[in-house]
Amino acid sequence: MDGTDPIVCPRCQAALRERDDRWSCRACGATYQGLRGIPDLRTGDDLFLANRADWEFALRLNEDYDRLDFRGLLERYFDLSPEIPSDLRRRQIAHILAGPERFSEHLSQSVMLRCLISWDRVLDLGCGTGSVLLALASRPADLDGYEDLRPLYGVDIAMRWLLIARKRLDEAGYSQVRLVCGCAETQPFASQSFGGLIGGDVIEHVGDQAATLAEAHRILKPWGRLFLATPNRFSLAPEPHVQVWGVGFLPRRWMSAYVYWKRQVDFRAIRTLNYVEWKRVLRRSPFAGGEVSAPGLSESEVAEFAPFKRTLARLYNLAVAGYGRWLALAFGPLYHIHCRRIGEVVPGPTPSRAPHPHSRPSATRV
Repeated sequence: MDGTDPIVCPRCQAALRERDDRWSCRACGATYQGLRGIPDLRTGDDLFLANRADWEFALRLNEDYDRLDFRGLLERYFDLSPEIPSDLRRRQIAHILAGPERFSEHLSQSVMLRCLISWDRVLDLGCGTGSVLLALASRPADLDGYEDLRPLYGVDIAMRWLLIARKRLDEAGYSQVRLVCGCAETQPFASQSFGGLIGGDVIEHVGDQAATLAEAHRILKPWGRLFLATPNRFSLAPEPHVQVWGVGFLPRRWMSAYVYWKRQVDFRAIRTLNYVEWKRVLRRSPFAGGEVSAPGLSESEVAEFAPFKRTLARLYNLAVAGYGRWLALAFGPLYHIHCRRIGEVVPGPTPSRAPHPHSRPSATRV
């Protein structure tokens, strides 16, 4: 694991200088602003909210940053978002608060995830409010047989969410976790910088899914792994972002209008895929394939459901564990996607420790 800083200029891949929340590129002379130690290295606008509007939102949150705790700042975020219906607000806050526990359950049950985090830097793609980063930072140090924790990084296109993540991590005592504002399609990181990438509920929000996968491949080290969690377009459950039934079965050109008619919520920036679409996208990516699975729902997530829905969720978990796997791939609520980079090492510093034994090269693509 080399000691170089992986954060670079997204335009020319050169090192950056930082002073008082201002970053400058040593090579091309580009300058970038920042907030609370988070550099803004975006090269394009978010599909949901333009960068200028996002900055104004973040600055309003920053006014209350020192006064409020994490929960208070999260509530303030939704106070500044009156367009979000009250029931979605309650659901989203509960989902965010339960995020670390939910990911910890997946981590304890997934050998692949433990391999991913075991031997080198880890980056959370679309880290949002920092749920995954908090779960990783607070996990037992000897979970994978090592006593030290790997360096953790988070990147997101929304500075407003990163400000909340910074509050959450600092409040929990993990100020060493690095946060960066950047685009998934043009990552502000040097090539072959990370041993593992985790992207929960992010790939459906990006503007270019193929470019995002290509960038993930670029910044992964050889034999590094990518993990994605994303909703299934053909899920029989309500669409999780807007809680509307049947959205994914409509032609794409009708989806946004239908969601707005039902909920008055903007759906244009969300693009979920079904199993066949995912296999095609992965096959055409630099990873040349990957594993798409339908996981069971975590107990922390099931506990949030109403009694009838809770019963259905537990029946679904039984089906996934048995002969219902293919039905879950077709119509289940969620996919887990695993990919591995296979390729030659580019010249550079030699890692200071060997990979975890489970992460060694094999003939089987994950």
